[in-house]
Amino acid sequence: MRMQPVVWLPRAIMQDMQTDADLWYDRETGGTFMGYWAESNVAVVTAMIPAGPQASHERSSFLPDQSWQQAEIAKHYERSGRLDTYLGDWHTHPDAVSNRLSWTDRACLKTIIRTPAARNQKPLMVLMCGKPHEWFLHPWLCQFRTKLFLFEVLDEREPTILAYSSRASETGEEIAKL
Repeated sequence: MRMQPVVWLPRAIMQDMQTDADLWYDRETGGTFMGYWAESNVAVVTAMIPAGPQASHERSSFLPDQSWQQAEIAKHYERSGRLDTYLGDWHTHPDAVSNRLSWTDRACLKTIIRTPAARNQKPLMVLMCGKPHEWFLHPWLCQFRTKLFLFEVLDEREPTILAYSSRASETGEEIAKL
């Protein structure tokens, strides 16, 4: 039996995500997560890198400022003593009726897994669906299953998101809505 995956996400980062989602409400936005794996199915997010100054925000698509983000990822990696690595991404689906990954999301995840420089065989993708002040987090951890004939099939798992902060009394609370 496989253990249910867990993603620990700081409350301050969730607030930053909500602020960005509210700002860009009628268009998609997003960012990148940095952190580490505490166990094989437990990811701990320690930082979020925003979309970047040249990001493209459209009604049904979002492209980060990739060169800016890569430079910020490298800086964070070095500042963390090379402990925090790239865990994955998040982006909004304004007014979404489904919390499922789109074909574009799946293509992005496959690209991440196939990119040696990403060094991430199990990327995290968090969808924020909703509208201003009513955003719901929908996390996904994906990896390739054994190839089925010539096809690479994504194994999509829905982890539980747990919030944490610097105050012990606020940790361990499951988050479904921001």
